[in-house]
Amino acid sequence: MHVISAALASKDFYLAVVTKVLAVVVAGLVVRFSRGPIIRYGRTLIKSGPEWLERAVGRQADRLYPSWRIKTGMRRRQVRLEWRFRTVRRLLRKRCGYYILGGVYLDLLVRPVGVTKLEDKEYSNLDRVLCSWGGSACYVGSYLYENFGKKSYLYSKIGGLGILSTELKKLLGREPWIKRGRYGSGDPDVQSGVSIHLKQKDSSFRTTFTHKGVLEGLDWDPVLRKLVKKTGRGGVLHISGYFRTGLHQQLCDSLQCLSPNLIVCIDHGRFLPEDHAKSAQVLLEAFSRQLIDVYISTPPELDRLMALADVQVDENLSTAEKVKTYAQRPNLLPRVTVVRGEVTAESVTSHVVVDGCLLAPVTVEPGLPASRDVPGKNNAFNAALAYHLANGDPDEPMVDLVRGAVDGALRSWVETVGR
Repeated sequence: MHVISAALASKDFYLAVVTKVLAVVVAGLVVRFSRGPIIRYGRTLIKSGPEWLERAVGRQADRLYPSWRIKTGMRRRQVRLEWRFRTVRRLLRKRCGYYILGGVYLDLLVRPVGVTKLEDKEYSNLDRVLCSWGGSACYVGSYLYENFGKKSYLYSKIGGLGILSTELKKLLGREPWIKRGRYGSGDPDVQSGVSIHLKQKDSSFRTTFTHKGVLEGLDWDPVLRKLVKKTGRGGVLHISGYFRTGLHQQLCDSLQCLSPNLIVCIDHGRFLPEDHAKSAQVLLEAFSRQLIDVYISTPPELDRLMALADVQVDENLSTAEKVKTYAQRPNLLPRVTVVRGEVTAESVTSHVVVDGCLLAPVTVEPGLPASRDVPGKNNAFNAALAYHLANGDPDEPMVDLVRGAVDGALRSWVETVGR
């Protein structure tokens, strides 16, 4: 204690402390005003070293300062997709980075419905009405966990009006696949999204009535800052339910802010062209600027979107011929487009476009069972595709990587629906 007291009383001690503080301040000012030359010199020095050094520095920079690539001028569109696939596959060996953005609903499943046309009658032959969470965003996350053991970050919006909104929040709070959920402030004057499924007695088809509710106000403002911070380490972002939300607002500017280490996938789902022309044009602009890496669609959905892009094709053409026509238009589709094509009990086929080139169809046998009308089961394909794109050999050529991922997604889809 005497030695410590003597040291504190010494002028040399205070002089040393002040000198060190001044040194830190001066160093900070030098870095602040000369950061451009320092960054350029440091980048040149790191790139001249071994490859492992560059990867290590990049990973630590993403962890400490997620937006450093944007601040230093390296934006997402300046990073090649091959680099992104390679980086994400390396990162996900040790980290779980799955992020899902889209609409969530409270699903009410009513069955069996014995009429195909509504009548002014009352029936009392229903099974127990099932109540659960729903929406493609939830199904993708659920299948990622069920089939691959991967938890996800979920970004959506839940209202605060009524017991249905309360029930939806409770149901999501019990789900083990949600690593962390961000659902907004819960507007007390707006109801959460609700979907009512009327399923036929013979399971031949299902009629769905949807109330979007608070999801119409789901945009990038409340989630972008959290996404930028959380996704700095890299991973996969899956956007779903695009046309039922407000995600078209500031879409391109928001995607531009995300980490270069992030694979961005989108499946917009079914939509009516006459109701969503503006949203579709914004999405097509994001495609042309290569802000979306992977586009997942079905033939009817793709045809509707391409019609809004003024691409006219013969309706009698096969799905493959239509997709080939779309692919030939420069900057119309993202670098990777996956179309779930023919679906039968004998086989399922996907058509894949990489860099404007239609690859040979990817087919898996046998296909889906005849009775497959289960809400959300098609999202098992999307979940498996996200998983396989992000896991595997980092140095695999991109065409082989995409074909292998699609093949794995088809097999997982068939297996899930067949359970």
